[in-house]
Amino acid sequence: MMRTFLLVLSALALSLNAHAQASSQDIEEIREQFKWINAQKDFERVYFDNDEFIDELPSEGCGMEAYYKDGEVYKIVEECFGSTQLYTTEYYLKNEQLIFVYSQESEFVRIPGTGEESEAEVYYENRVYYKDGEIIRHLEKGVSVVDKPIDYQEQYRAYKKLIDTKLKYAKQYELLQGIWINADDIDDWFNVIGVRALHYNRADYLKSSRIWFDGRYLWFHNTEYREEDRKFELLELTDEKLAMQDRLSGEVFVYEKKR
Repeated sequence: MMRTFLLVLSALALSLNAHAQASSQDIEEIREQFKWINAQKDFERVYFDNDEFIDELPSEGCGMEAYYKDGEVYKIVEECFGSTQLYTTEYYLKNEQLIFVYSQESEFVRIPGTGEESEAEVYYENRVYYKDGEIIRHLEKGVSVVDKPIDYQEQYRAYKKLIDTKLKYAKQYELLQGIWINADDIDDWFNVIGVRALHYNRADYLKSSRIWFDGRYLWFHNTEYREEDRKFELLELTDEKLAMQDRLSGEVFVYEKKR
């Protein structure tokens, strides 16, 4: 009995040790990729403004940049400003998979007697390491003021759709820009600006949608009301005509670009 117990204990110890070594190696590989990414000087950038990627805007707005090379995205940086705070999140990628997230929260402090603000002082830092979509290490320093934890994997998947639309499907993205008028009802029209679509009836503004294209389907996400995303199969897209079929109702919509 004792011999069996010792064998089991030994096997468990070996397993834990192998896991610790594997985790240590994984962390080191992630750090090497992190260093390599930040050392690059020839990345191109694509920018997203406020309404292009976020639903609930902080008081002073947000911005996001994706850093890429030869069509592959390596890093995404998101910055959001409150009245006195700055929230920064950096996503690091390898083969389009999320491997590391660094986020921090900072506060601008007024300098007594001047009315001016100092450099932002960091009061919270967060580091999350991933392998195969799973968290393998999570380190925090300080206390966050964010109400609920952020699912960075989910956030990255949402951002990737938008980034792919501007980069991977750049031709379709460029063609979509501008004002599209319903061929059967001239009062129904929408204006595509970046990955936003502003919907109108005559001159009356109706709603705003975030759009993305996945190679076959054009998606519309309502950013103002809690509705289901609408999915349309893209039938035709030129610099003059947009034809798409609602995948739920089957109805086909044809729009003509305003010149």
